[in-house]
Amino acid sequence: MRPVRPADRDRIVEMTKDVWGGHDYLPEVFDDWVADAASAFEALEIDGVVVGVQRLRPYAHGLVWYEGLRVASSHRRRGLARAMLISAIAEAKEQGHREMRLATGNVDAVPLFESVGFEKLVDVRWWRGSRVEGGESARIPGAAEAEKLWPGIARSPGIELYHGVVADFNGARDLGSAELAGLAESGMLRVGPGGRAVAGLRRPWGDNIAVGFIAGSGGALRDLLMALRFEADADGLDDVVVTLPRDHPAADDLRATGYDFANDDDHAYIYALTL
Repeated sequence: MRPVRPADRDRIVEMTKDVWGGHDYLPEVFDDWVADAASAFEALEIDGVVVGVQRLRPYAHGLVWYEGLRVASSHRRRGLARAMLISAIAEAKEQGHREMRLATGNVDAVPLFESVGFEKLVDVRWWRGSRVEGGESARIPGAAEAEKLWPGIARSPGIELYHGVVADFNGARDLGSAELAGLAESGMLRVGPGGRAVAGLRRPWGDNIAVGFIAGSGGALRDLLMALRFEADADGLDDVVVTLPRDHPAADDLRATGYDFANDDDHAYIYALTL
């Protein structure tokens, strides 16, 4: 194992051509990952050739995000992915992290993660609502107000299905009052009427408003879901994408406000390992 170098770009592009039907995101993030000194972007090299990569990214106090695990097709089914993952876990422990988290949409990788002790936190479904003209965008609260919303959110129907984390594939942070305040400070929290519904935004992957969690029910939540569609239109975006745990009761509210499944046939999960 060694750090990935800028000169590895062509090899990694070649190595990932067969991942996700040729649509792997690694070539797009390669330069940023190499330049990020706070994270560990690592390559597995055998006989002078890179045959695997992975990344460990500290993203909150005590938490490290594991991502980008890839093994070249010529070297799969040799135990290399498992060896790389175990190496990453050992490295995270040495650095003093308390928990490693990851997200995956690859069902074939699930047995590997579970075999080393990862536990499934969230079984994710994505819902999409197209932009709509004519209404007002949702309100962005201040940090102090946002923090006070947590007791109500903690009692919201279905909040337990998030298992204490934001369903964000860029890094699942702890869901609580501090997270609400942080989202509000960065302009990434939206509230419905009377603060009875909230939506925590995440960094989008496309031209959309991306939602990492929602809380609330009934009319307040439906008003908020519609306000997000109005906001998408006001910002010139295509749609709103909501990440929701499987069997969450808000599915009825999403259907009622014009949202549909974006990944009806796909599987996506967030996992965690206590270190």
